[in-house]
Amino acid sequence: MRGKWSTLHKFRDNCSSFFNQLFTCELCLDACEPGSFLCGRCFNDLPFPALTCPQCSEPSTTGHRCGRCQASPPAFDYSFCSFQYYHPLNHWMHRCKEGHDIRMAKRFASLMLTSRPLSDHPPDTLVFIPASRRRLLQRGFNLSEELCHHLSKALKIPVAPNALRRTSHSEQRRFSAAARRQSNIGLDSGHIDLTGRHVMIIDDVMTTGSTLEQAARLLKSQGASIVGAWCFARTVRAV
Repeated sequence: MRGKWSTLHKFRDNCSSFFNQLFTCELCLDACEPGSFLCGRCFNDLPFPALTCPQCSEPSTTGHRCGRCQASPPAFDYSFCSFQYYHPLNHWMHRCKEGHDIRMAKRFASLMLTSRPLSDHPPDTLVFIPASRRRLLQRGFNLSEELCHHLSKALKIPVAPNALRRTSHSEQRRFSAAARRQSNIGLDSGHIDLTGRHVMIIDDVMTTGSTLEQAARLLKSQGASIVGAWCFARTVRAV
């Protein structure tokens, strides 16, 4: 009987060790809450945004629209980026995209839900930036689309999957900020009726805003009355 209890205790201890490892903080390896991948301390240390321009999400000292958006407003009416694109987010993004780790998409979406845009008028529809066939073959998934569907499920807001179409592949990472603003990113209208809708674009990282700019123009050409953007992170322009 004693041997049976000894075996039972060993089994219980092994199970305890196994499940404790499942709920270990991604960054510091301390224990964290079941279902989480960050402890409270590391979560609080994430690069949350401070005051930003409500339209382009660039850092702002006042939290009001910046001079650039007042002088030349972008096609999207507002944007919100849940975080600034610093460590560990850049590491995670590389792991997701270059390491083909689709599991990170769910983690990114869960983090976005902890830092979300506040509005009295939530969007009617979510859309995502479509990936080219070449990129889908290389990576196996479209992170923007994955985020969009995770957020749609959590917020109970429908997705319009065909609101935008990808017509060609454009490697934006190779371009300078100025070149990105002028380049054709290979998007086209999905030719669906968005009349009067408040549409929110979901994307992963906002750099210059050129992709969102072109997407917003296409969505408004289909009748959208308000177009906003919600991104996982925002790169901060060097001053």
